[in-house]
Amino acid sequence: MHLWKKKNWMVIVEYCNAAMDSSAENSMYVNKLWVQCEYESCLKWRLLSSEDAARVDHNKPWYCFMNTDSRYNKCSVAEEDFPEESQLHQSGFKIVYSQLPLGSLVLVKLQSWPSWPGILCPDPFKGKYVTYDLDGNVEQYHIEFLGDPHSRSWINATFVGHYSITLKLGTCTKKKKWYKSALQEAYLLYGHSHERRLEVCRLSKQDASFQKHYWQKETKI
Repeated sequence: MHLWKKKNWMVIVEYCNAAMDSSAENSMYVNKLWVQCEYESCLKWRLLSSEDAARVDHNKPWYCFMNTDSRYNKCSVAEEDFPEESQLHQSGFKIVYSQLPLGSLVLVKLQSWPSWPGILCPDPFKGKYVTYDLDGNVEQYHIEFLGDPHSRSWINATFVGHYSITLKLGTCTKKKKWYKSALQEAYLLYGHSHERRLEVCRLSKQDASFQKHYWQKETKI
């Protein structure tokens, strides 16, 4: 199985792995559409039947109240249970993540840290902000993490999601001042354009200047 996600959509379709048997539990997701509510205060995923999915306009925003399933047509209702990614892989599923735009304000899930806000920006040495796997699917993002000081890194797309100003964030047990400054910066940048957010990616700009100076020096030798 192959889980395809485009913009705020996820669809499960067959892919070349006949040797792997899907469990009955995971097979229930085949030919159904997961769609994400586009209210910034929600961003929950809802599972639609193939009939309902056929009536959805993929070029227009979608919200929980548009769900025909009365059990999950309110933003206040929690998401349905969804198998862990490791379980999906064991059953022959593959998750493909949609590409987030350059300059997006995101939250990154980090080990031993609470979700940390950052901005998708170009790697000054590679000149790009996203990499793809052999199938052409998004694999990693280059992120400049907010806070005082900034830091930057390439992160697997699995751990990168939309930033929402109303999302409940985790408790930071270390570097609390750093984390607080990151949240404050994200709050201020929330309403800004992608272009404006890129302007505050100081680390990437500094590294880019260093790279330019380095290559100029090399060409003179």
